[in-house]
Amino acid sequence: MIVLFPWNAISDAKPAPKPVPKKRRDPLKLALYYQSLMDSGKFENRAALARYLGVSRARVTQVLNRLQHPS
Repeated sequence: MIVLFPWNAISDAKPAPKPVPKKRRDPLKLALYYQSLMDSGKFENRAALARYLGVSRARVTQVLNRLQHPS
């Protein structure tokens, strides 16, 4: 006896959950936060701050550059 099952049965399909929209951060507030961490004296350089935050050194530089070039 051979039984065939449809591959894409509509009755088995479950609706995909809608993704939760990401909360948009204010870029200037983020830059001020990074700068406050640097000014606190807990981090000797941007690399140490990046390790603490779990981001790349380049990302820390990008965020901090917003304070030098407001646009």
